[in-house]
Amino acid sequence: MAVDEQDLCLELFLDWLAATHASQFRVDQRPSGEGLTARCSDGQRTLAVEVRPLLTAPEYEVWEAYRRKLEGEIAADLPGAFALWVPPGADLPGEGDAAEGFRQHVRQAALALQPGERGSLRLSVQIRLRKTDTEGGLMSVVGGLSRYWAGMSERVRGAFDLDANAVHRLPESEEERVALVERVVQEAGRLTELRQWVDLPAEDVWTIQRLRQGQGFRIVGLPPQALSDIDIAVRRNLRRILTDAGPRLLAAEADLKALLILGFYDSAEEENVSTSLRGFDPSLYTSLDFVCLAADGRLKPIVER
Repeated sequence: MAVDEQDLCLELFLDWLAATHASQFRVDQRPSGEGLTARCSDGQRTLAVEVRPLLTAPEYEVWEAYRRKLEGEIAADLPGAFALWVPPGADLPGEGDAAEGFRQHVRQAALALQPGERGSLRLSVQIRLRKTDTEGGLMSVVGGLSRYWAGMSERVRGAFDLDANAVHRLPESEEERVALVERVVQEAGRLTELRQWVDLPAEDVWTIQRLRQGQGFRIVGLPPQALSDIDIAVRRNLRRILTDAGPRLLAAEADLKALLILGFYDSAEEENVSTSLRGFDPSLYTSLDFVCLAADGRLKPIVER
């Protein structure tokens, strides 16, 4: 049984309210026919919530069917409810030994978590490095280490290509990131032959969390192809969500109104929902008490009254 993504976002939001506002809201009702996701209360105030995914990919039926298959296989005999957040651009493993190893790895990471805890699923990958010239000082980088190209370029002698496409999400620890960059720089200093690729070990870090309640497993993500034009899609879909959900929330009989958006980002800090909102008519969202983004197992407030 798969975990409902709406329940996942609701738990993140209610936990955030408890931690930041000392408000212990509980779900009272999951209304049908109203369009709302949930009605909640803390004993004094009522809260209407709607959860909407920022992006959808209904045309990728084969990928979706395989995701459901993996979810069912991972969830078998696994106690508790879990969500695995796939980094943007990463794909699910293929059939056969790769899928079996992935399932076992996920289950081990899941069993190490306590209810409400968030952790990492570390997948071993290879990045590739080659020297292209003995002159200058440049590290051309593609993939998950691209943000570090300038710092690496300052420390190398010669020109290099670094293919880090296998890394979709780096560790959250800055110490681990620095250590990986250091390994690349050191290896670059040892290369003498031109145009010859060498492999370096690295890790692709996916986020896994255990929910406080429920049973099942959910893989939260989209196929890589669905994220190719994410900037354009975010603005278009965000406007549609606000236009559709906003009036329904405002019409709800509740003291507080919250719109939760499920996003697919490397981290909540790298979202572009906030910048997209700045180009919209503020009346689309300023009447709501909360507009929040759920991404990578975290909850980020975008609008808060």
